[in-house]
Amino acid sequence: MWRVETRLTAALIVPLVAACSMTTSAPATKIAGVAAEPVSSGTGQDAPAPLPAHGLQLPATFRGDLPCADCAGVRHQLDLWPDQVFHLRREWLGKGLVRSGVGRWRVDPGRRALILEGGAEMPLQLEIRGRDRLRQLDLDGKPIVSDLPYELRSGGAFEPVAVSLLLGGEMTYLADSARFTECLTGRNYPLVPGAEALHLERAYLANAGEPGAPLYVTFDGTITKRPAMEGDRIENAVTVDRFVGVWPNQRCERARADASLVNTYWRFVQMKGNAVKVAPERREPHLLLRQTGERPGFAATVGCNQLVGAFAATDRELSFGQGATTLMACPPPLDEMEKTLAEVLVAVRRWQIRGSTLTLQDQAGNILALLEAVYF
Repeated sequence: MWRVETRLTAALIVPLVAACSMTTSAPATKIAGVAAEPVSSGTGQDAPAPLPAHGLQLPATFRGDLPCADCAGVRHQLDLWPDQVFHLRREWLGKGLVRSGVGRWRVDPGRRALILEGGAEMPLQLEIRGRDRLRQLDLDGKPIVSDLPYELRSGGAFEPVAVSLLLGGEMTYLADSARFTECLTGRNYPLVPGAEALHLERAYLANAGEPGAPLYVTFDGTITKRPAMEGDRIENAVTVDRFVGVWPNQRCERARADASLVNTYWRFVQMKGNAVKVAPERREPHLLLRQTGERPGFAATVGCNQLVGAFAATDRELSFGQGATTLMACPPPLDEMEKTLAEVLVAVRRWQIRGSTLTLQDQAGNILALLEAVYF
């Protein structure tokens, strides 16, 4: 019998819902009221001229502090590009919490609604009230009747903010040049040299089929501007803040749609930084979270005993409740792997999905396990 302490931290209740990592379908070529432009190549030439979109003059930066249920406000910066790409940074004032997301936007002309798509949660919708004003709509896309400040405003200047988030995309490395194509927006960036970037490059060389071939990678990164390596100009670039993993069987086409946390077969790839391997003639290590009734349940195994119990999840938080296990004696190395699995489940407090990659994290955000969605 094994026991896991039950603890679920209350989710932040905020009026604006948008994901840290945002997903969407393939980029649209043209939508009503919006002319399509080529995606930025990361050269710094993001938008040569403003583009009207139902009254908006793009590119544009919108800012505002929106209401928060348990803090002084949620400070927003929304940057919009004419190529239908957005970056969103949110800060919960007084809580030390910052989340960022990237994705693609479109306009519903009938409602004059700007829709930011790509989140694991509901798309964020904003009413276009003028060239310099956006007002938040509720999750159903309807106006919020309130005297509270639900508006974002543009001062006319386009001042994109650096955004830090879990990134997924295809990396190439050839002739000492490392580049990264972010899947959700299609934008291509140079990777800034550094210790974590070196870790990523080594993993690429060990897993890429041939030099210069694209390889799907995930990492915590920051999209920002920097002086270009050549020429007197500024370019967009990506800094690798923390290497997460490489996924040889993944591609951007699949990663544009996030897998679901529940009712998905999750195969363990790493636990506590160590690769998880399938023992001969054993089931592969995996995790299933089922939501089929009032009481959600999970089942997990490393290929020996099965651990089962209840779980509780919000949009970003996850905890596993007291459970039970079968009592078979596990041979090495499964015995140690099973202990590690139990320790991971006890410590999990957060989760994040990027495409078909699931990370389980502790309260401090440290990665406890990496899993990959498998579809049969």
